[in-house]
Amino acid sequence: MFITGNSQLIDQDIKLEFPVKVKRNEYHQPGPILKSHWHEEFMIFYIEQGQAIIHCNSRPISVEPGDLVVINGSDMHYVENLCHQLVNYYIILDLAFLLSKQEDLCQTKFISPLMQNRIRFENQIKGDEELLQQVLELIHEYQQQTRGYELFIKGALYRIIVLLIRRHTALITDAAENSRHYNILHQLRPVLEYISKHYDQKLTLSKLAAMANMSCHHFCRVFKNITGTPPIEYVNQLRINAAVGLLKKQDLNISQIAMTVGFNDSNYFSRLFKKYKSVSPTCAQREVQYDSISIQPAAAKPYLNQQEGEKEN
Repeated sequence: MFITGNSQLIDQDIKLEFPVKVKRNEYHQPGPILKSHWHEEFMIFYIEQGQAIIHCNSRPISVEPGDLVVINGSDMHYVENLCHQLVNYYIILDLAFLLSKQEDLCQTKFISPLMQNRIRFENQIKGDEELLQQVLELIHEYQQQTRGYELFIKGALYRIIVLLIRRHTALITDAAENSRHYNILHQLRPVLEYISKHYDQKLTLSKLAAMANMSCHHFCRVFKNITGTPPIEYVNQLRINAAVGLLKKQDLNISQIAMTVGFNDSNYFSRLFKKYKSVSPTCAQREVQYDSISIQPAAAKPYLNQQEGEKEN
């Protein structure tokens, strides 16, 4: 498993004869897990223990035990652990596994549109006990791997897809709209990769828009359409998340942390930190157990114009 230069995650194992993978992960340190990435495969997270935020297309999704999160193909995502014992499972699937050799109605109406991202599902799923039971049974079969488990898992995947289509469909687009969305996503990926590596440096809307070969106005519009967040707020969220880990270090004060993650003004940093994390950085630094802090993502603020964005960064 590795992440390419444009943030695509490639899992070579998923391309083998049985292109379904289930993995259990356990984390004991609060903070971001992996880097923001995407993949073509379909994924479902199941949270068994602990609290976390799964950032999907820059939208923070708070999760707790029993929650499911669906990652559609090409969704940018990463996980932020909020506790000292996070246990989650993920199921990752190459949707081509569900195709048949002969074209049929099921393939035409559902599987092919899923593979083409013309059918997309809600990311956050709470309280769907039937769907949760199907996911847990699939995980159990994968772990036990008794005779015929492959058939059981393939059947369970079809049932899971049916439940998602009936209850949790977020978007159905035509081929032209999907192609446009996919092209814009690829146009923005170099910008997203650059931001992830250089968020601690001075970034301006004009510079980011030029990288995407767009005007500032058009760049702001398509960036929010793809990520769910205006570009300046996207950068600020990365900076604040990086600051969370630094606050646990006793040798850095608030001003030093602000400078390290890219803020020239420690007061502005403190205001933003409290907005996103519902607690001041000073209070957060004093907490012995950081996971006792209630972290509630704030609502996205309105678009910043070019002058405002460049001034703040």
